[in-house]
Amino acid sequence: MDLPSLEHQRLVAVTAALFTHESDAPELQHVWLHLEAIIVLVYVASDWALRITPSEPGDSYAMEGLGSRVDIVPAPAAVPFVRHIGERLVRVTEEFDTVDPVQCVEAEFVFDGGVVVARSFGGDLHLVGTYAR
Repeated sequence: MDLPSLEHQRLVAVTAALFTHESDAPELQHVWLHLEAIIVLVYVASDWALRITPSEPGDSYAMEGLGSRVDIVPAPAAVPFVRHIGERLVRVTEEFDTVDPVQCVEAEFVFDGGVVVARSFGGDLHLVGTYAR
């Protein structure tokens, strides 16, 4: 993905895929960033690499035999990207694994009002936000 092409676009919405198993609390699985000209998916692939790719959100689905489901919903307020809706994305930078330099492990999304860092950790997507005062 040509990350510089995302820069200076306004974030207009955020969609999340929330995985729920039986009665457990939902876990964030994927995040779609709806920018002015493109929608991108931020997720951790099966090889544990962080990926940022153009993609549209799909539909929610159930895995009845496993007692699990994935809900595709507007991202809850706890997702750090939500705080930046309406702001411009200033830049996106990636950090790569030192052992496997083609495997992205982290991306930093800098907005007008703060930063969101997306990380692949243990095969899961972790998001951390810091905000300008």
